[in-house]
This record gives sequence, C-alpha cells and structure tokens, in this order.
Amino acid sequence: MKFKSITMENFMRYKGVNTIEFSCDPGKNVTVVLGDNTVGKTTIAQAFRFGLYGAVNMEKWKNADDYQLLNNDVLAFMDADSKAAVSVTIVAADEEKQYTICRKTIYSRNYPQMTCREFQKKVSMKIADLQAPDVVTEVDERQVEYVINELFPRNLSHYFLFDGERWSDVTVNGVRENIKESVHSLTGLSSYQAALLHLKDMGSNSVTRKFKSKITGDGMMYDSLENDRMRIEHMIEKEQEHVKNIDINIKNYQKKCDEIEQYLEENKSTEMLQGKLKNLQIVREEQRKRANNHYKTLVSQISDKAYMMFSQPLIETCVKMVKAVAGERRDIPHMRQGTIDYIIKTGRCICGTPLTEGSHELECLLEQRNYLPPADIGSLLGEFERTGNRWKNRTDGSYEELIEMAQNVDDSVHDYEETCNQLEILNRQMDASFDFAEKRRLLRHYRSEMEKTSVEKGECTGKISNYKKEIENIENNMRRREAANEENRKWRARLEVAEALYAKMKKEFEQKERKTFLELNKNVQLNFEKMFNAKDKKIQLTEQYEIQMLYQTERGYREEKNLSEGEKIARNFAFIVTVMEYSRQKKAEKLGVSELEGDTLPIVLDGPFSKLGDENIKLIAGVLPEVSEQVILFMLKKDWKYTGLDSYVGAAYCIDKKAEEAFALIRKMEEL
Repeated sequence: MKFKSITMENFMRYKGVNTIEFSCDPGKNVTVVLGDNTVGKTTIAQAFRFGLYGAVNMEKWKNADDYQLLNNDVLAFMDADSKAAVSVTIVAADEEKQYTICRKTIYSRNYPQMTCREFQKKVSMKIADLQAPDVVTEVDERQVEYVINELFPRNLSHYFLFDGERWSDVTVNGVRENIKESVHSLTGLSSYQAALLHLKDMGSNSVTRKFKSKITGDGMMYDSLENDRMRIEHMIEKEQEHVKNIDINIKNYQKKCDEIEQYLEENKSTEMLQGKLKNLQIVREEQRKRANNHYKTLVSQISDKAYMMFSQPLIETCVKMVKAVAGERRDIPHMRQGTIDYIIKTGRCICGTPLTEGSHELECLLEQRNYLPPADIGSLLGEFERTGNRWKNRTDGSYEELIEMAQNVDDSVHDYEETCNQLEILNRQMDASFDFAEKRRLLRHYRSEMEKTSVEKGECTGKISNYKKEIENIENNMRRREAANEENRKWRARLEVAEALYAKMKKEFEQKERKTFLELNKNVQLNFEKMFNAKDKKIQLTEQYEIQMLYQTERGYREEKNLSEGEKIARNFAFIVTVMEYSRQKKAEKLGVSELEGDTLPIVLDGPFSKLGDENIKLIAGVLPEVSEQVILFMLKKDWKYTGLDSYVGAAYCIDKKAEEAFALIRKMEEL
C-alpha cells in the first residue's frame, strides 16, 4: 500500500488548496518535506490523521476543543453568515486498486470572536481499478469508516504515522493497552484469537455453546443438570466480564501512577524552576531593551543619512546631464550677481580702481556679472556638485552599517521571541506545579487500589477455575444421561470436533505467541544495536509488552527509568521497526517466498530526528527505506544532511512561511 498524494484545503496552517504528490518509485521510495520549526510540518502529519480517522493527535493536557482546524486567515475574513470548508483528500493505491478518501467539514464563525463551529461533516471514498481507471465505485457512506480501517487499521496507526515529538512517551505514542493487540494483528496472531473467540471464548454465542444446546437428555435430572450448567456458565461470563473491568481499572491506575511519577520527576525542584523563571524574565527584559536600542539606532541612522544615500544616483545623473549642456564654466567661485552689484554701488573696485560710466573696468565687471548666478547655471551646478560630494563623503560605508544594524535588530528580536517561548513553556510547567504532597497521596492511593484490584482479580480467576471444574463434572453426568438417539450422537460428534479444534488452536496460539515474544525480544535488541551502536545498554520487552531500557553495571544489567529524550526515541523506534520487519518476514514465510513485496504500510514520520545526535540520525535513516516500501519524512532542513538518504529521494518539498502571514505554502523542490 502506498500514498499517492494528499490535498489540504484551508487545513490549519495551510490556506487554500495545497497538494503533495508522494514518490511511488520502488528504487526511490522516500518523499521528504523540509521546513524550519513552527512552519507547518506537523500540520501535514495531522492532516493524515484527520483524513483517515477524522481526528488529530492531541498533546498532553489538551482536548479536541483546543484544536481549530480552519485556517486563521480564512476565519478572519468570515462574517456571521458565511461558511468555509476544511478538507483533506488522500489518494492511496495497492497492486490492484486506487482509493480516494475525502473528509470535509464545513464551518461557520462565532462572530465577532475568532472561533468557529462545525456546521456539517462528510466523508466519502471512491475506489478505481488500476487496470480500468474508468471503472470507479463509490463506497456507501455508512461503510467508508469500516473500509478505511481495513486498509489503515486505526489501532496500528501509531506504527505507520510516527510523531517524533511524542516518541518520548513511556509507551509507543502513549498507547500502552494496544501494543500487545497491535503486535498480534501485525504478526497474524489475531486470527487465532478470533477463531478461539468464535469457537468457545465468546460464551453463549460460541460454536460449542450452540452445539451443546442441540443435545437433549432423558428425564428431569438431565434438565436439572442442564440448568445448572447454564447457570454456572452464566456465572463464569459474569466473572470474566468482571475480570475485564478489573484489567481496565488496573491499566487506568497504572497510567495515573505513571503520569504522577513522570510529573514528580519533571518537577523535582520547584525552586529550581522558579529560579530559572526569574533568570529568564531578567534575560527577556534585557533582550527587549537591546532590541529597542538597536531599533532606535537604526531609525536614527536612517533619519540622519538615508536621504543622502538615496539621492546619490540622482545627483550624479543630474550633474552629468547639466555638464553636458552647460558649456565651459566662466564664473568666479563663491561669487554671485549681488556681489558685483554691491561693488558697482560703492563706485570703486576692490583693487581701488574708480568705476566711472563707460570705463573699461565697469564694462568688465558687467560682463562678469552675466556669468554669475542666478544668470548662469554653472555656479549653481558647482554648488550642487559640491553638496553631492559632501553627502557622499558622509555616507561612505553607511549602507553596510545599515545592513548590520538591521541584522542586529532581527537577531535581538529573534532572541527575545525565543526567550518568550521558553518562558511560556516554563510558565505552563509552573502552573502545573501545585501540591506535591497531594500528588504523592494520590500515588499511594492508586498503588493501593492496584494491589486491591489485583487480589480481587486473583479471586475471580480462582472462581472461574472452580466453576469450570463444576461444569466438567456436570457435563460428564449429562453425557451419561443423554438420550440414545442419532441426533444427539451427531451433535456430540460435532461438539467434540469443535472442542478438539479449540484445544489444538489454543495450544498453537500459546506456542506461537511465546515464540513471537522471544523472537521480538531478540530482534529488538539487534535493531537497537544496529541503529544506535550502544555497547553499555540494551532494551527488552516485558510480558506486558512494555519496553524497558537496561544499563550495564558491575552486577549485571538493571532497568533505567529516567531516560533522556534521545534514549526514549531510540527505545521506541527500535521496537517499532522490529515489529514491522517481523510482520513482513512472517507473511513472506507463509507465502513461501524469501522477500515480500508490496505488503507493508507506508511510514509517515514527523520530526523523527529532532532529538537525536548526528550519528544516530544516519544510523536510523539508513534502515528506513528497507522497513517499508514507502517512506514520507517531515523534518528540519538542518537535520537532512545527516540522513544520507539523497539517493533514495523520489520527491522533495519545502515549506515556505513568511513571518507576517498566518499561513504556509508548500513548494516542490527540483533538487535538495
């Protein structure tokens, strides 16, 4: 199965229609979407979840109401009467069919607030034959969700839709209760469970129970025994249902204990958090002042010199043009017509010669007067040129200075915003840090409840075992009192076959489950070593399919619970890769082939390497193209160079987002 494309319309950060076409080339099976932090990589990963399951991945402490799917820019231009659509269309294909899934939600605005509400929801699906593309079947709307789940099982979604930011959870994407079930589905063991359920484990609707009801006996004693058997079987069903509820309660208690333990671990020192908060507040204020000072300096410099810089090309052009037409300059520097008029008015030249009517000296002065401004432009041009030169001398190097000042403004604003983001995260942590004593009291309470419910489960299991022995005795007694007729013999034979089949399948299931568990435990360690080159640590599965990391000590290996973010990712990723490889291997063995082609789910990874070192990025990335027939990566530009996946890339995209805009755009890249 491969994804061919995804189209988003007004979905979260993406305004209008944005489409990504994925590489389906077997030799270049990697599609990469590169982008910086906060530009919209995770939004595309969320679009997959919304398109397939009508939901998005939620962060801790958040609920569905905290996520607005309609693009903010679209919402801003809506009034109270308008409607806007959010849709995600996913096209996928296997060896024979192409599936087009479209999930659409119409929104109206809660005017004048910048919020919206759902007006209409719809999901549709079309299936086309690859050999005959014109043959298209539209799936009944009531069956669409079922068909989607058949193609992309939701309980396996945390295996093929990986969220790197949430890999640090104590379980795989926080889904503890589904891991064992998911492993059974991926390795084919779930078919055994379904058969066992159908044959006997579903109670009154099982095959064996129906066969038993067909067998009749003689006399009131037989009827009484049958009633006793039915009564005890009903009691067993009640106890089994009670055990299921107990298991759910135990898991809930365990989850609450894990959350409190994680909370206490993350908040070991509230005082330290408070100190960090105060330091960040001081840093933020200093950064704010620095940003303002850089901005004021830039504005002052621009106000003082910008007009001189910007006028330089005009001055040079004007001087060149006027010089071309003004002819030879004959003026006296720094003299104007008013100066000559003043000298004539005094009646004597500055050299002392008298200026009389008709004298040669007066005629010379009057002639020179014609060459002075404002009668002659030459002098004005000279002043203009000298002014231009002064401005040029004052602004030499100013352009580079302004660029540097602008960069200082950008850098200081960026530092300020980063500190604001850190403060916001820290404030959320501080808001959550309230009563540690109450937390510890709750932890003791949940552990106590777990112990009580575990004892209660043991008692229920004992009762079930005793009830089954009673039923066995009753059925032996009933068998002796069965009516000797052909119909009973026929149903008895069928019952014996069903019970023998159940016993055989149950034994095979337990053997294969144990073998699967041991092989997975072996392979998960091999993958961990191959991908992370760790000599002093290893990982293993518990009987409950929890993933432990063990550290080597002088006394052997011991479990370490306080793992770094990178270690948590390493642990969970090795397990996920192991399960998918094992599933593929077992299916190939079943079909009698050495390698299975075209029978894996595509892998979509959001930020898989954001918390790993350069070496581990390369080790993990090298495994990806082999694990699945299609790999789709959303990751940081800075991490790509460490992956070594260039030769596997069949399609590459880049996310562009301007700081002043509330939406992002997806651009196809010709080369990385």
